[in-house]
Amino acid sequence: MNTLDGDGIMSRGEGRRGEREEVGLEADPAVASPDTRTRILAVSLALFNARGLGHVTTAEIAAAAGIREGNLQYHFPRKRGLVEALFAAFETEAVAVAGRMPADPAAPEALLAYQRAWFDLMWRYRCVYRDGIAMVEIAPALRPRVHTLRAETQALARGVFEAAARAGRLRVAPDALGRLIDNAWIVSSHWMSHRLQGGTALTEADRDWGFAQVRDLFAPYLVPEGPT
Repeated sequence: MNTLDGDGIMSRGEGRRGEREEVGLEADPAVASPDTRTRILAVSLALFNARGLGHVTTAEIAAAAGIREGNLQYHFPRKRGLVEALFAAFETEAVAVAGRMPADPAAPEALLAYQRAWFDLMWRYRCVYRDGIAMVEIAPALRPRVHTLRAETQALARGVFEAAARAGRLRVAPDALGRLIDNAWIVSSHWMSHRLQGGTALTEADRDWGFAQVRDLFAPYLVPEGPT
């Protein structure tokens, strides 16, 4: 299911903390290599997931990537561009996951696997869900893209669940299916903030707890397997 909540907002980060002014950039071919850019993005995602979008500076990202800050700024002159690039990667994966129609929508594990793929995506990009306010403060141009992505992925998800209903795996009226998807979206959008109320970092156990909440919303509508 799509789990972007409105503006993708779940909690407030520190906004533009760590954003740097553009400085002299180096044009060394090694600095400009795609591998360096890929490494910067991977390190950034790991740090943002661990500490929050508003709590990581570009200097810290450069140090973790093993490069100078000027080298990082060759690829991403400002933190805004780095956040936009990570969101673009998330967009691509989200559309792919949402539109991945099960080969057999009637298969008992098909919907479970589809929903699990969503939570795996959420976990890989948990900074997008957890730090939505900080994200659009750092990169305001992302706000309309969040809305567009939410609409697109919800439409794709609805198509998957409608296919499961036609295949006899779900027994649910069309209007009830719409409400079910909306409820699953609401729960998916807010389980992280709920689990963070205790003040501790999210763990994979929290991810599994969130997945169970959404899975159980669909349980009453699943058609039991027939005798083998």
